[in-house]
Amino acid sequence: MPHQKKNCVAALSAALTANSLHNPSLLPFEHIMAANAHEFNIEMAAVPREHVKDVLQALLHSIFFHRLLVNVTPREFLVLDTTVSATDNRDVEHLIDERAAEFVQNIGSSHVKQGKIAVLFYEQRDKKIWFQFSKAKELVCWERWAITMSLAQPSNEQERQKIQRSLERQLSQCLHDILRLANDHKEHIPSIKTVDGNPFPYHIAILSQSESWGAMIKRLLVTDAPPTSGAESDTSATPSPSSSSSIRRGSTGIGGNGGMARPAPASSTSSSSSTANALSRSPRRSDIS
Repeated sequence: MPHQKKNCVAALSAALTANSLHNPSLLPFEHIMAANAHEFNIEMAAVPREHVKDVLQALLHSIFFHRLLVNVTPREFLVLDTTVSATDNRDVEHLIDERAAEFVQNIGSSHVKQGKIAVLFYEQRDKKIWFQFSKAKELVCWERWAITMSLAQPSNEQERQKIQRSLERQLSQCLHDILRLANDHKEHIPSIKTVDGNPFPYHIAILSQSESWGAMIKRLLVTDAPPTSGAESDTSATPSPSSSSSIRRGSTGIGGNGGMARPAPASSTSSSSSTANALSRSPRRSDIS
């Protein structure tokens, strides 16, 4: 009898799951929330291959500068004569270096004309399982950024200089866009529920040649939370064969006062523009619930 009951429960659960694929209203709340996560698109056109890594690092650092909700010290570096704001978080810096190198490798073939990469930020929630009691955790995406780079190969010096000037303008504009989007869209950021390190795990995923963008994002919207140890450190979820990414839990940062505001640097984007100086960087959510 217990065996028959178990089979009935499994069959009912499978039927509900199958039906939910055709009727989104039957999807679990976490999946609906993740599907409605804010998405911001950043596009760069005609990027010479020799500049891809530096430009991608600049964009990724800018995103994390506004969305890494831990107390760290701002720093700056130059890319194409444009000032880029970044954090001093070594885990983030190492992850960005890794992903930028992988991205360059993925677009190494001459027939590849475009590359795409996603940055996702998660909230950890209790995992709800039909007809079962579980203390398992899962990560639900509340914001994602999509960076698209179209590649260019100048054929002569005149074309190279023209593309270079265009690239500098594009990078400055994209950094301004990240600043504006991060400042204008803050109400969807979940309440911070911990002061022990980074409250929101993050994920950088590179689109592979064997998977569509929609399929990759759908797979990453809700994922099992990696196990945690005593200290806050990098941990990886079981990677998918088509994904060259790992979930990071971040670090405590300077002072270990996670989620509190930190001062803005003198310049947030281009050194040749005053617009960035006029805008404040995205304020931190310091409400601990």
